[in-house]
Amino acid sequence: MQKISLFSRFIMLLGFLSVLLPSAFAQNSEWTCGTLDSGLSAPFSYTGWEGPGEVEKWTMAFDEFFAANYPNIQQVPNTGVAWGDYWTTLPAQLAGGAPIDMIWLHDSRIQTFASNSWLTPLDDYLAACPIPGWPDDFAASQIKAFQYEGKQYAIPYDYAPGGFYINVDLFEEAGLELPTEDSTWDDILAMAQTLTKDLDGDGNPDQWGISNLAGVGSGGGGLYWIVKSFGGDFWNEDITESRMAEPGTIAAFQFLSDLIWKYKVMPTADAVAATGFSSELLFANGQVAMHYALNDTASRFSELIGDDFTWTVAPTPTGPAGRFQFIGGSAFAIPTSSTQPELAYELIRYTTSSPDVLPRTAEMGSSYTSRLGYTEFVLPKDSPIRDAYAHTFSELGVRDGVFPAYHPKFQEWESSILTSIFDRLWTGEELDVSKLAQEADDLTNTLLQR
Repeated sequence: MQKISLFSRFIMLLGFLSVLLPSAFAQNSEWTCGTLDSGLSAPFSYTGWEGPGEVEKWTMAFDEFFAANYPNIQQVPNTGVAWGDYWTTLPAQLAGGAPIDMIWLHDSRIQTFASNSWLTPLDDYLAACPIPGWPDDFAASQIKAFQYEGKQYAIPYDYAPGGFYINVDLFEEAGLELPTEDSTWDDILAMAQTLTKDLDGDGNPDQWGISNLAGVGSGGGGLYWIVKSFGGDFWNEDITESRMAEPGTIAAFQFLSDLIWKYKVMPTADAVAATGFSSELLFANGQVAMHYALNDTASRFSELIGDDFTWTVAPTPTGPAGRFQFIGGSAFAIPTSSTQPELAYELIRYTTSSPDVLPRTAEMGSSYTSRLGYTEFVLPKDSPIRDAYAHTFSELGVRDGVFPAYHPKFQEWESSILTSIFDRLWTGEELDVSKLAQEADDLTNTLLQR
């Protein structure tokens, strides 16, 4: 017989008391667990990297939840934190015991945060007040992605595959067919060469064939599918030895380097900065033919591009070692320093599972929710890219999706080794890929064996 923890018994007791003492507890809501006073008045703080244009799909749900159940709660948001800053400041805050009640967490960071005891395990909460549909109706890969040593430390809210955004007008003008999953990297290079143009005759490209495959700050997970497609890896299966200096890994980084420096079909960071746009806006401005991004970028492009040109999505290619595709995802977690963990759990439970919330979440974010069954809401039914979107992101993402074997030292490795070393390649400071790969290999081995 499975033992019931003291915490679970406590939650069950409070639930029983809520029936006897209804005035003291939140009532008439399937989304509360019956353990908190509906008149609770306290600050509730949360933080994440989602900013304007993206965060609203969550904050609308937060507002609805608190208005219906805990109207005296004062929300204290800290959203739109820059990605790089988020992963340097948040660990320091949590290590110092900052009273943050709920956080956005990426699957690449779960091992680091959980191993440092910064997160509250959620298994007792799940047992005492189950999330509707959990776990059968949630993406199994995403559930597993947020576990550490057999415990669930976060509830996933999305499933994010990567692919190409395509300027159809530029392809048609060049007389090119759109890429498919059967296209090779050589095919992609040939397309990019045809589509890269010097339109003003100054000797430098101002229309590029491809963008955002690599660059300053490129993350490990975001490059891993490319490395795998060339037959490389970051480390062995046991995460005890580096594979950064293996031929396949070197070949992947060499190809990316050549796109920038040899063939000049992908803009440098300086070239992007000179336009006054980000690489995303460069595509939206019609200056890039193939832009790599995650599926949820579609919502932003719908707003930015409008009717300026025809665009769609297309699969990333097959490499010498086969076809691989990035998949990742994010989740809500409760820090051990949270002052309102029960409230945070109820909010997560509502936001990640309510059928009143998820259609809007999918629509506003062009996102696949981790709770399955809401893919029909990701794009409008009359969207011209609906079929291509489903094939590119959903069908192929499930079939070919990969991510690195994340581990507790991954965040340190990504920032101090991968980014630190290979940013020199993306900026042109050092173009000897083998030299950089060997340096990364040595440092990775040192880190893994430490």
